[in-house]
Amino acid sequence: MTIDQRLQYENQGFLHLPGVIPPDMVARLRRAFDVAAARERGGNGQGFYDIPNILDVDDCFVDLVDLPTVLPILLEVVGPDIQLNHTHARVFPPGKTFTAAWHSDLVDVLGIDLANSLNFFVKVHFYFEDLRPDQGCLAFLPGTHRLPADYPRPVIADIDRSPAVVKIVPKAGDAVLFNTHLLHMALDNDSHLDRKSLIYAYSHFWLKNYANAVPSDLDRLATTRLRRQLFGIEEEGVSYFDQRVDKNADERHAYSSLRAASRRLIHRFRKRSSITTLH
Repeated sequence: MTIDQRLQYENQGFLHLPGVIPPDMVARLRRAFDVAAARERGGNGQGFYDIPNILDVDDCFVDLVDLPTVLPILLEVVGPDIQLNHTHARVFPPGKTFTAAWHSDLVDVLGIDLANSLNFFVKVHFYFEDLRPDQGCLAFLPGTHRLPADYPRPVIADIDRSPAVVKIVPKAGDAVLFNTHLLHMALDNDSHLDRKSLIYAYSHFWLKNYANAVPSDLDRLATTRLRRQLFGIEEEGVSYFDQRVDKNADERHAYSSLRAASRRLIHRFRKRSSITTLH
């Protein structure tokens, strides 16, 4: 991270990262997403729908997990024990927002002092299409990630004119990274276009992850020590609370261990049986 990025993230709670997805990857993501979205279209009555298990749809979605232009920032923001926690491939059709106004994703989490845990949980929204200002963009109240969880939620009558609000209007290839305790919302989609986004959430290895954060074909895709950690595969002989990608380890031993193989089997079972509803 640059000094400016560090200061902005710690004090405002978010980063807009322009052009971090290479153009050829943007094109692959768009094609694969649209094909998968067409299969899921039909509406669910909630004003949005998700493509399930996006990491199994196409390898390009797996390649976003450790995208070289974003990963160094994630390692600084979360730490070397980083793990992918959950994913969403979301389509938000024209209409009123589906999110609560100015909410924290972590308000019901117990055991964490959210206002003083800046490295606990982050999300990255990846964009492969330009958004219009009226297309259901993300909006933030900068600095509110430092407020206690029981702080009263503000009511802002005119979001577009409020100096307290920052609205992000991304271009294809951009990413937006933010502390999920930061008060945020998706604005109404007043355009005639769907808003499409890929949402990847990251936290610490010791935090239970969701089945949609682990691809089914781990033998083929978890090819590096970092990816194995991101997908929740433990290293043999290492404490669950001490999994660190920056510590020395025998790659072959860690990957071929019985524990790693058992972990992969458990994740496959969870993927077949889990239903995820976290927004």
